[in-house]
Amino acid sequence: MPRFFLAATTLAIMLAAASISAAPVTAQESFPTKPIRIINPLPAGSAVDVVARMVGEQLTGLWRQQVVVENRPGAGGALAAQAVANAPPDGYTLLVGAGTIFTILPAQQNKLAIDVNRDLVPIGLMGGGAMYLAVPPSLGVSSLPEFVALAKSRPREIVVGTNGAGTLPHFAALALAKMGDVPITVVPYATGGTMAAISDIMGGRVHATIESMSALRGAVEAGDLKLIAVMSPERAPIFPDLPTAAETVPGLSAVGFMSLAAPAGTPEYVVRRLSEGLRYALQTPVVKQRLDEFDMQRPILTPAETKAYIENEEKLWWPLVKEIESK
Repeated sequence: MPRFFLAATTLAIMLAAASISAAPVTAQESFPTKPIRIINPLPAGSAVDVVARMVGEQLTGLWRQQVVVENRPGAGGALAAQAVANAPPDGYTLLVGAGTIFTILPAQQNKLAIDVNRDLVPIGLMGGGAMYLAVPPSLGVSSLPEFVALAKSRPREIVVGTNGAGTLPHFAALALAKMGDVPITVVPYATGGTMAAISDIMGGRVHATIESMSALRGAVEAGDLKLIAVMSPERAPIFPDLPTAAETVPGLSAVGFMSLAAPAGTPEYVVRRLSEGLRYALQTPVVKQRLDEFDMQRPILTPAETKAYIENEEKLWWPLVKEIESK
């Protein structure tokens, strides 16, 4: 065979191989080509909502495509999760959720029409932080031991308002009641979430709430609420003098996280593109500063690392959720 033919054939094969290997890159570069919806199962003003909108703004600037957040609360996050799981797996409909959608909700099989581990693919974590127990100054307590003593002196009269049923704040309050043998009444707010609970605290109808610092900061700084415990294994660096809940109720801890997910079947290059975009957004100065203000960590995880993290959280929470719900 003539040498020039061999050379031409080799060149043709190389060009074909380069064309094939370049196809995913070209496709990746073309995503996104239209607006992206991030469906949030929590109300406007919640920690997840605030962070999702900040990240969305950064992604809009990065990709020159509008990234909008759509609030769709209800059923502990099941409605939003199902909507995303049933959406086309193209990366244009995403779920941002508190960790409970991926850890607590799956343990409540009768409340979920989908399997989040099967029907959703993790993209990355958007932040994480501890829950705080806060009370109004008018309650007359300054510590968790005092709060527990008050609750025991008035069984079931002390009301703790939380985010919706099935969320981490809700189960953190139930865990406080169970693990600490504290006779409180826990009221999850299906409408308005923590913001509605805080409003009722101001109106004297509720006596305490449990939430992340991002949701509580405004009321705390205004003097309407004061923190009496942080529900992390160790004291928070921003409040070194604030005791942990575990110092009063051994083993009591509630540390939340926020995760971004897409429908199962979303192409790998799209998931990778979304993951890279999220990484970029979390490292921008405006987002870093706001998350620091909210006492939130910024774990930069790959999709595979996010999946492993969620699986570990499931192992921690499922036994407690099933035990509480069996009562």
